[in-house]
Amino acid sequence: MHQHNQLNNEPSKYTNYNTGRIKSHRMHTLTGLRVRYGIGLVALLAAGFILGRAFLLGELLPFGVALVAAGFFVYRAYALAALIGTVLGLSTVVTGWELAARIVMLIVVGTASLTLPSTLNFYRLWLGGLVFAVLVVAGTGYVAVTGPTTYDYVRVLFESIFAALLAVAYRAAFGGIRRYCSGQQLNSEQVFCFIIFLLSLVAAAGQVRWGMISPGGILASLTVLMVGYVGGAGLGAAAGAVIGVVPGLVFTVSPAALGAFAFAGFLGGLCRGLKRIGVVTGFLLGGTLLTVYLGSGRDIAGLMLETVLAGLVFLLLPKMVFTAVQKNMPVGIPWVVANELAEGERNSIVERFKRWDAVFEEISHTYDQVSGSLDPLDKDTSWHDLIRQVKNMVCHDCVLNKVCWERESQCTLLHIENCFAIALNSGSVTMEDLDNQLRNRCARPRELVMGINCFFQLRLMQQFLARRLRESRELVSMHLRGMRGVIENLARELDSKDVWGQSAEYYKQCLKQSGIPIAALSLYSGARGCEAEVSMQACSGKRRCVYDVAPFLNRLTDENLDLSCKDCVNLENDDFCTFRLYPDLVYQLGLGSASCAGKENDISGDNCAIMHLNDGQLAILLSDGMGVGAVAASESKTTLSLLQQLLKAGYSRDLAIHMVNSVMMEHCSEKDNFATLDMSVLDLYSGKYELVKIGAPPSYLVRKNQVQVIQASSLPVGIVDDINIFCQQGEMDNGDMLVVVTDGVSDAYPAKAENEDWISSVLKEIVDLPPQEVAELILRLALNGSSEGHRSADDMTVLVARVETIGDKN
Repeated sequence: MHQHNQLNNEPSKYTNYNTGRIKSHRMHTLTGLRVRYGIGLVALLAAGFILGRAFLLGELLPFGVALVAAGFFVYRAYALAALIGTVLGLSTVVTGWELAARIVMLIVVGTASLTLPSTLNFYRLWLGGLVFAVLVVAGTGYVAVTGPTTYDYVRVLFESIFAALLAVAYRAAFGGIRRYCSGQQLNSEQVFCFIIFLLSLVAAAGQVRWGMISPGGILASLTVLMVGYVGGAGLGAAAGAVIGVVPGLVFTVSPAALGAFAFAGFLGGLCRGLKRIGVVTGFLLGGTLLTVYLGSGRDIAGLMLETVLAGLVFLLLPKMVFTAVQKNMPVGIPWVVANELAEGERNSIVERFKRWDAVFEEISHTYDQVSGSLDPLDKDTSWHDLIRQVKNMVCHDCVLNKVCWERESQCTLLHIENCFAIALNSGSVTMEDLDNQLRNRCARPRELVMGINCFFQLRLMQQFLARRLRESRELVSMHLRGMRGVIENLARELDSKDVWGQSAEYYKQCLKQSGIPIAALSLYSGARGCEAEVSMQACSGKRRCVYDVAPFLNRLTDENLDLSCKDCVNLENDDFCTFRLYPDLVYQLGLGSASCAGKENDISGDNCAIMHLNDGQLAILLSDGMGVGAVAASESKTTLSLLQQLLKAGYSRDLAIHMVNSVMMEHCSEKDNFATLDMSVLDLYSGKYELVKIGAPPSYLVRKNQVQVIQASSLPVGIVDDINIFCQQGEMDNGDMLVVVTDGVSDAYPAKAENEDWISSVLKEIVDLPPQEVAELILRLALNGSSEGHRSADDMTVLVARVETIGDKN
């Protein structure tokens, strides 16, 4: 009996065991779901708080609405956290009826997004149109109730446009996150939209500060560290440049942040061979050095603390995070596993770069159109709107309202228009400025004067804000065009690396084995074949580039590579010299330079440089800093250094000059310093030249016995926002000579009415001298003509470039 009961109990025993396993599995599943649910709630709540309080261009609030719309469309189960977080963020920056109106907008947008099916076709049109319609209707209604102005309506329009575009981008980003969580590969659109979402968070978090640190700074540093580690120096610099530009759309930031982040990202990526600790060290070193040098206004201790915190997070991240980034970030692949990619995959990456290039160009074009569509208020000379507002404020309940504005309306209108005209000239009006007839008849003359002054000042403020908004859009458009050039340059470098990368390393090792101290050698694919750029230790004028490097490379490459200059290009006597060889050049430059520091100074404020560009183009740069000594030298050197880096990165000439001007204005605002700029670009294939002068003294083009004086009347770099770029184009032939001087040389004979005539007369007599002798002779004559004797009061520099046909020895 006991045995029978035991047997009967056995199945029950095993059945209970299996039931326990099933319950345990369900418990693990439910726990995992709860954890994921909790993480999603916290993430959306934090993102809503950060984006809800973030301003775009100083006064637009499109981020929070876009997040709510995308969150309710994708994460319907727990999107309420996005709404709550956004409301909490809004409450920290907006109060009163405006806060109530924006909360109503958020609720309406979220509710309307829930009505859209998650599998809706053309969701971009429906979701974007829904957000745009709600914000336009609600925003214009609120503005109409609270005192409408044209500027407020324009602000509502642009806030609605940005919110609609961001909502579509955030929806694609959230879709990519869900797709990645399900184990699928992200497409390029989802990656790009996720980058937009990440950049929004970085820029918005920059407005939050905890003491001396900012979450935005930590997140920005962590982003650049990760990209530099995954993609290397090039991609790290590009990520740093983007991170430095984007915050300027949300809050005021120094242009130096662009260079600081780009340089730090470059150094971090350059040190990735030392693993993660090397990337953190390089990033910290680069950011700190460039921040101190450019004076970006960031607290050094705060910057280091933010970088250290970001570095700690970076060091603690698991390897699977970087694997996921490499897997889903197409631009990160070439630098990580370049040798494993097939040719078709490389071409696909280049095509993606080109598509991004087109995206930046289209966005920039859109910003240009938007800026041009705004009617500038300062050109509006009609006072009717202001007069109507003065009438409504001062005269609406006056006993003489019908007398002034019905019986004698034309006379009253004319008198008040005259008052506004007086305010435009003198800044305000007084009782004495009122017409006698109006002053004697008006029952409220003091209130009338006060109203005219108030509305006139309001008009001036509207004009100022409109100008700032227009300047901001132009600045954004300029940055986007610059980034387009950077992306285009990256695609070109990727192509060159695929074709010439292994050959460059082979040639470098061959040169080293032959006893030539080569530091770096790069090959580029030019319009006429392979171009070689070489960096080596300076040879003190022994011309090893001519006698050793060029013949050796010609034998290795079986190409006819020619040096761009037959004379030494190390004008500043640096420790290393960089030069480029081009295939089958038609022309070659003979260079000469001479300089002298001003009186009682050992350091010259003038700086010059030779920059080799693609496709046989050579740039000769000369800058003169304000004053003399180390301060002037710093200004001119910074101008040339930034200009060269931007041109190398892919910025066009005008964009690079405008960027340098913006940085110099920030860098020199307190010291009131500036620098002139002379840039001469010569095409050594066609002989065409392009001369750019900004605040610089005249230059001289010598052709046979004729001297052409090239002069411009433009302000130097670092004085005004809208800089005037003078450019002259032409064509040079064999024997033509270009002479560029600083104002210390041109002003050497102040007693003459035309200071430059003496240089022209001298050049006519010394056409056949070598360039170096021409430069030394002009400098010697300038020193003799100066009132200080052997040392001029100002710095003096002379640069001479003569165009010569290859093989011509004359």
